[in-house]
Amino acid sequence: MTEVSKIEKANALAKEIFLANLGLAGKVFEQSQDLFKQTEAKLKETESKCKDAYSKRNEFFDSLVVRGEKVQGDVVSKFETSKTQLTSKIEGSKSTAIAKFKDSKAQALAKFEELKSESNAAVEGQLKTLREGFDKVKSKVSRGTAEVTEVVAEATAS
Repeated sequence: MTEVSKIEKANALAKEIFLANLGLAGKVFEQSQDLFKQTEAKLKETESKCKDAYSKRNEFFDSLVVRGEKVQGDVVSKFETSKTQLTSKIEGSKSTAIAKFKDSKAQALAKFEELKSESNAAVEGQLKTLREGFDKVKSKVSRGTAEVTEVVAEATAS
């Protein structure tokens, strides 16, 4: 090979290398443009999804608020029902206790009156016995006085 042909070959090779590098740069530029476009499209898609998620988040939050209000209403309603039932039971127990107390009081008063009557009857019986005894003593004393008066009258008359 001659030197001129070697230089031509080297020039041709250098030109091919230069064109390959230029082709590579063009390919990289095209791919980066495609990648940029894909990234931009994905960014827009992600932005759209974020907006949807934000919108759904608001809807979800609002639905939770509505559910919370319902739960609160149910709890308040159940509380009021339980309160009413408990108040009713307490009033029933109170009425029963008052009735039992009044009944016990009435029984105690009746028993007191019974004992009082028995006690009065016993006292009356003892008073009657004492009066009878007193009357016997009085009668004996009267007879004794009459006898003493007779004896004294006889003794003074004689």
